[in-house]
Amino acid sequence: MKPPSSPHGTQAWLSTVRAYNLCEAVVSKRLAEIHLRVGDLEVLATLATRPGLSQRELAARCFITKSGVSMLLSQMEERGLVTRDMDADDARTKRLTLTAAGMALAQQAMKIQAEVVHAMVAGSSEAELATIHRVMERVSSQLEALL
Repeated sequence: MKPPSSPHGTQAWLSTVRAYNLCEAVVSKRLAEIHLRVGDLEVLATLATRPGLSQRELAARCFITKSGVSMLLSQMEERGLVTRDMDADDARTKRLTLTAAGMALAQQAMKIQAEVVHAMVAGSSEAELATIHRVMERVSSQLEALL
């Protein structure tokens, strides 16, 4: 029997990367229709579900660098989507909150993301989705350990 041409797991990895890239491309295309990018979605969705975070807390929750979050927040503040208010207990910390316009845009963006995810998993059983979730959680833990 001929040995495999690539290491064990390479095909699964390539399929995962391809699916991720395609999902990001579709989400990016749909978000562009409302003048947003994926990073904007991350910030808006996080602040919509967790208002009052500090910039540091927001950066830790998002898949964006601290400097990237800072830049996005400045742009969003200019657009009237987010406010930065002083923390009552720590004057050095500012708490982030979406404005009404920011919340409306966040809801639009999250709806787009939900529609893409729904289309992505259409035809998959709950058992298949549970297996994917379990495997990806384990893979993520193993990769985090390598860091």
